[in-house]
Amino acid sequence: MSSPPLAGVRVLSLAEQLPGPYATLLLADLGADVILVERPGSGDPSRRFVGLFDAMNRNKRSVALNLKEAADRQRFLDLVDTADVVMEGFRPGVMKRLGLDADTLRQRKPDLVYVSISSFGQDGPLAAVVGHDLSIQGVAGMLKVPVGQESRASVPVLPLADIASGMFAALGVVSALFARERGRSGSTVDVSMLDSLVSWMTLFLAPRANQQPIRDLPPLDPGYGIFHTADARQLTLSIAGEDPMWQSLCDLIGLPQYRDLTEKQREARVLEIDPQVRQALAQWPCDQLQQELEARGIAFGPVLDDAQVLKEPQIVHRGLAVHGVGPAQQTFVKQPILFDGGNFDITRPPPALGEHNHEVLSAQAGQRPSTAS
Repeated sequence: MSSPPLAGVRVLSLAEQLPGPYATLLLADLGADVILVERPGSGDPSRRFVGLFDAMNRNKRSVALNLKEAADRQRFLDLVDTADVVMEGFRPGVMKRLGLDADTLRQRKPDLVYVSISSFGQDGPLAAVVGHDLSIQGVAGMLKVPVGQESRASVPVLPLADIASGMFAALGVVSALFARERGRSGSTVDVSMLDSLVSWMTLFLAPRANQQPIRDLPPLDPGYGIFHTADARQLTLSIAGEDPMWQSLCDLIGLPQYRDLTEKQREARVLEIDPQVRQALAQWPCDQLQQELEARGIAFGPVLDDAQVLKEPQIVHRGLAVHGVGPAQQTFVKQPILFDGGNFDITRPPPALGEHNHEVLSAQAGQRPSTAS
């Protein structure tokens, strides 16, 4: 593909913190001209965490506008006239009080795609409730910590509601743009962090609602887990019911007494078998064990830390990391979709607050750049 698929699309983003920036990160990497509209003085609150902000906002431009002031609000409206998409992440009602809600902007520009990301959605009994990622995971049924055993260690590391809603927002944008290309007008897209996680929980929620058996996750198969090796390294085995893999593993690590057990038999005896699998694997050096597992077609993977991931040969081969971006020569992670076997460059470093005010708000604001530079 000679140019990114979203080249020529302009996105104005007022969405802060993580869900909106992750959505526009994906869109920017696919060629969209993403313009952050930030509050003067402080900007996106995530700027106080420079690593987080930079990771989420390369390939974008920034203007600083005070939307509570008439002059800056008019500047924003002038930008809306040049845009395909407006994305916001405020609590429901905030944009309406500013006179910049979906109905108002789409009356001005009927083909506009207007995307709202919120904790619980634009309507319903929880719409006005403030909720960040952890609270939303709880409502979605993702936190399964026994009462009385709560601890800091039981708090999830990855902000799944933020990332899920960001991905759904990006999908909403490209779907609405596709519909517009087929003759429809613009769209008003309502993305809820809670709805996004409930969608991800489909594999648990639908069977329970239909009184059907629920697949155990993680699987109870003793060949599924995280294990350590003789040299104090770790790897995963991910045998999830594959009897031939289990048999090969038993042959390799010397557990013939369990070799011919079926998945159900292994699950029923997991408390007995698991310690023996761990003891056997702990006798092997990690590199030798991985070679043997690969040769036998047993599902496995090394356990890497953050510093190792972008150096992993498979990830290097896939081109997920790009180095030397901007004056600071920063490294970033590309969006993961390959088009015609290739990806697209990250050409802009993270913007300083209001860095592009003159560039974007000048008389040339209506002229969309063909590529980022």
